[in-house]
Amino acid sequence: MQTTQRALCALGVALGMASAGASPAYAAPDGSISYSVKRGDTLYDLSREYLTGPAAIRQVQRLNRIRNPRTLRIGRVLTIPRALLKHEDVNLELQSFSGPVALSMRGRTITPQLGLKMREGLEISTGNRGFVAIGGADNSRVSIPSNSRARIVDARRYLINGKIDIQLRVLKGRGEVVAPKIDGDARYRVGTPVAVTAVRGTEFRVAYEPDSEVSLAEVVEGAVEVAVGEATAAPEAGFGVAATPGAVGSVERLLEPPVVIDAGRIQTEELVNLEIAPLDGASGYRTQIARDAGFVEVVEETLGSDTQISFAELEDGRYFVRARGVSQVGLEGLSKASTFRRKRLSAEGGVEESPLADAFKFAWRSVGSGQSYSAFQLWRDDAQDTLLVDEVGLENSAILVSNLSPAKYKWRVATFQIDEGEVIKVWGPAQELEVTE
Repeated sequence: MQTTQRALCALGVALGMASAGASPAYAAPDGSISYSVKRGDTLYDLSREYLTGPAAIRQVQRLNRIRNPRTLRIGRVLTIPRALLKHEDVNLELQSFSGPVALSMRGRTITPQLGLKMREGLEISTGNRGFVAIGGADNSRVSIPSNSRARIVDARRYLINGKIDIQLRVLKGRGEVVAPKIDGDARYRVGTPVAVTAVRGTEFRVAYEPDSEVSLAEVVEGAVEVAVGEATAAPEAGFGVAATPGAVGSVERLLEPPVVIDAGRIQTEELVNLEIAPLDGASGYRTQIARDAGFVEVVEETLGSDTQISFAELEDGRYFVRARGVSQVGLEGLSKASTFRRKRLSAEGGVEESPLADAFKFAWRSVGSGQSYSAFQLWRDDAQDTLLVDEVGLENSAILVSNLSPAKYKWRVATFQIDEGEVIKVWGPAQELEVTE
């Protein structure tokens, strides 16, 4: 595996954290960076420009066994703890959100709004049908779906080398990550209370269930390395692994994308109805609908074992849909996005009192926004292949039909529109009419 594709998933580094609160949001980042001494550098100069204060000089001096803080050999590599470095905030912002979303900073509630700067210590919670996308200037993104909770632990750029240090922790539910390409001492980590995942440009997903303490890693692009104690696993793209505080599971191939049957059809009914073809090995399915192909603006989501799925209250427009199969251990598989159009359209009709003694009045109501037209058909029940009335392009909402001989008849009405250069026609159900003497 190449270094630029590698994600170091150190499962177990946080095994002592019994709860989310065991790692305060304001704690200084762990680890160190390497700094190569330049001409004219002294510890006092470095402290003034890059370190947090005079106490940092003594710590760096002791750590690197420097006798004289005023004399440093050019080219010498110093180890400097990240906690001692001055930094500026990294530009993370609220890129998209919908549904029930709550933001808080150390107990203080913050109102979600697009473009909001996301600082260290910010905690994000989503309820049922709630979604959040956090973006960075380097095209990185973390998407947080429904019923999840996450915290921004670190979001800083060190002045000494210009490198970023970002860490987000999924405390419950899921986080889907598109990580930036980074190098050297830069870090971009997304983990759970029992897993910290450091990445160097890859796309992956992290999930955590507090009750079972199961942590999941699913790799879409690139590769990760997973370790729990002495045990290790190295899932690459298309594979995943489940781990607990005491063990790392076997690497599993992620399930192939489920097929959404007739995914591209125009959805005209009151509910958006989707059907997933059953997938071998799947115990359930996660299905998402978004406004964009990147699924930044997710507007609907379901997770369950049903292959027949319905969504309510979806406005007219063009959408994207994708589904993932869920394995027996909870790993979510790969997905393939499809696009469909939502155009609510229907017709409701009945027979009303006619102003003419020898005629029947068929009336209807079109459902849907925009300019609609109607069509009407009538036939005898015993001669279904012969249409007695077949009218199209009607702009009114009723029609009179006379001279019907005694018999059983059936009729139906359609509403149609011309939308984006395409004719969309929806027929209502056939209704019965019995004419007697």
